[in-house]
Amino acid sequence: MCKMRVVVRREMLGAREQAWSVWSGKEVMEYTGNQIRNMIQSGQKVCGLTLKDNELVPDTEGFFTTNIMEHRYCGNYTPMIESEGVTANVFYIVIGSHEEKGVTYYDCISTKFEQAAFNESDVKAYIRLGIISGGARLAADDKIELASLGYEKAKPEEKKEGEEKKK
Repeated sequence: MCKMRVVVRREMLGAREQAWSVWSGKEVMEYTGNQIRNMIQSGQKVCGLTLKDNELVPDTEGFFTTNIMEHRYCGNYTPMIESEGVTANVFYIVIGSHEEKGVTYYDCISTKFEQAAFNESDVKAYIRLGIISGGARLAADDKIELASLGYEKAKPEEKKEGEEKKK
């Protein structure tokens, strides 16, 4: 598996894009749009974004990203995709889950870089309200489906074939 890269927010200067803040699991890195575009084109996974007509857009299929927060200037956070009903100035992105005493908690990173863990009922409510903007979605049976954070460089079939050739 590869290093985790989760897009947390888009940094703006007025209407001009400056950078994308990306969570690596340990720290926040800033990348330009061109750097992210090059990473995706080279096969590296950047959770939350995908390319469509060479433009960076939210990855609704692979990472279930519904929206991305934009940081325009001090204290001003606005959703990238303006829609009715979304009044939040902070989004959470699900980056994993863990179990404590039989209860499943979902690990999140906020657009203000807060790390938090929510229980299943809270996550379901936040997804419905649009506060969780990526990393998880509700499946048809009302279960929480988590997105994959990493990628494999070689497919399992290719590894097996390569191992057999070595023998």
